[in-house]
Amino acid sequence: MAPNARSVLTALKRITPFTLETLATGHGPLLRFNIPEVTRRYDTWSQKQAQAEAAVVVFYVSDYGYSDRIAQAIAHGLTKGGVAVEMLDLRTADLLEVQETVQRVQGLVLCPPPTESTHSQAVLGSIFAAVQDKQRIGIFESYGNQESPSQILVNQLVDLGLTLAFPTLKVTQDPTPALYQTCEESGTDLAQVLMLKQTIQKSKAVAPDLDKAMGTLVGGLYIITARRGDIQTAMLASWVNQASFNPPGISIAVAKDRAIESLMHPGDSFVLNVLAEATYPPLMRHFLKRFKPGEDRFAGVKTYTATHGAPILADALAYLECRVVSRMETNDHWLVYGVVESGDVSDSEGLTAVHYRKVGNHY
Repeated sequence: MAPNARSVLTALKRITPFTLETLATGHGPLLRFNIPEVTRRYDTWSQKQAQAEAAVVVFYVSDYGYSDRIAQAIAHGLTKGGVAVEMLDLRTADLLEVQETVQRVQGLVLCPPPTESTHSQAVLGSIFAAVQDKQRIGIFESYGNQESPSQILVNQLVDLGLTLAFPTLKVTQDPTPALYQTCEESGTDLAQVLMLKQTIQKSKAVAPDLDKAMGTLVGGLYIITARRGDIQTAMLASWVNQASFNPPGISIAVAKDRAIESLMHPGDSFVLNVLAEATYPPLMRHFLKRFKPGEDRFAGVKTYTATHGAPILADALAYLECRVVSRMETNDHWLVYGVVESGDVSDSEGLTAVHYRKVGNHY
C-alpha cells in the first residue's frame, strides 16, 4: 500500500470517531478481529512511507486505457527507491489538493487526460499553476479513444522549468509484463535521481575509521542474470557467499532499487556467472553501464540459455543455476538465498576476479 500511504492516513483520520466492527480493505479478506492492532499497523506503515525524504505525485486517469495499471507500476519503482508516492486521479482530484500536493513534492508523473473531460483539464491547469523550477517530471501515455498530445505536454512543462526524468512511455496496445517492468524501472530511475543527495549525505555520515574497516571486506565479481517470460535482466554483484552445504546454496545481497530485484522472489530462478580474473574487465564495464528503462542488457554480449531460461555468459569462468528459496529484508538490500541446482566450469585453471574496496560506504 506504499503508493497510497497518504490516502490511508486520511482514511484513518476519517474513521477515528467510529466504533469499527469490520474492515473491508479492498485488497484482502474482511477483517473482523484485532481491528485496533490492524489499524495501528496501517498507521505505522503509512507514517513511515509518508515521511520519506523525497516525494512524487503520480497523476493517472481511471477508466482510460491502462493508465491506472501503468501508474501503479511506476509508483512501485519509485517506492523501491525510497521515495514516497501520492496517486491522484485526474478525473476526481480536488483542485486545492492538487495545488498543495504539486507544490510540496520533488517530482511529478503525469498521464495526459482526455480532452473531453472538463474536470481533468481543470486539474491540468492547476498543475501548470503550481509546478516549480527544477522539479522532475515523467510522462506516460495510455491511448484511449484518441491519441493524447504527450509531446505538447512535455514541451509545456519543460518550458516552465521542469526536467524530464525518463523518456515518455507510450502504450498503444495491451501492456505486457515487459512493459510493466520498463515502467517500474522508469520509476526507479526517477527515485535514484531524487535521492542522490541524501544517498551521498548518508555515505559521508559513516565514521572514517569504520568506513575503512568495512572496506577491508573482500568479495568476488559476478554477473547475476534472471529471466521471467519475456523479461530478462542482469546486474554486477560482489556481495555473494556460499550459504549452505546440503543442499548447496548461496546468498546474494541485492539493492532494493535494482531492476533484477523484482525477478528474485521465492520460486524464481537465476544464474550466478563467475567472472575470471584474466578476462573480467569488458564484462564488468558493460554491466556497469547505466541502462535506459527496458533496454536490452545483453546486446553485444555472447550468451547461451540455462535450463530455466536465464542467460549464461559465454565468457564467464563458471556458472551456477539457482532457485530462490527465501529472502530477508535489510535496510537498503534484500538478502536472497538460493539453492544451486546445476553448474559448470569453463576453465578449471582460472581464478575468480576479486573486488577490493577502500571504503565500505559504497560498492
